[in-house]
Amino acid sequence: MEEPKKSLRFSPRVETRLTIADMKRLDDAAKAAGKTRADFSRQALLWYLDNQEKLTHDDREAEVAQAIRYATDQHIKATNQGVDRICKMLARQGAAIGTLYELSWMALPDDENARGAFEAAANTAKQKMRKHVERDEADLATRTKKVITSP
Repeated sequence: MEEPKKSLRFSPRVETRLTIADMKRLDDAAKAAGKTRADFSRQALLWYLDNQEKLTHDDREAEVAQAIRYATDQHIKATNQGVDRICKMLARQGAAIGTLYELSWMALPDDENARGAFEAAANTAKQKMRKHVERDEADLATRTKKVITSP
């Protein structure tokens, strides 16, 4: 005669080795959820196992976001350094041109016609430069708009 098959009951145990303070927190959280300590712990472990991949993915996304922020900060820093350099170059050029202007003015004879001609030449140069700057600004704005709006 065959022996009846015994059903094997599988009831693994998990030990946590929590501190007394953490055990109290676990008891309080389980009580607040209206569950036993075992049910609450089981639910927490299963949730963690189900979401472990998502948590790892979230950590990776945070690392990528941090890398993007760092790269963006470096680009901004480089751009600002370039702008500072250009501004300093323009300031030096302005000082040199101002010096030439003053030297030319001082070298003029005390003739009113000479001073009038000098002022007319200076005004003409300013108008030409203003035209060039406005045209260059418009061209730059158009090119920038194309770059920003291009797919």
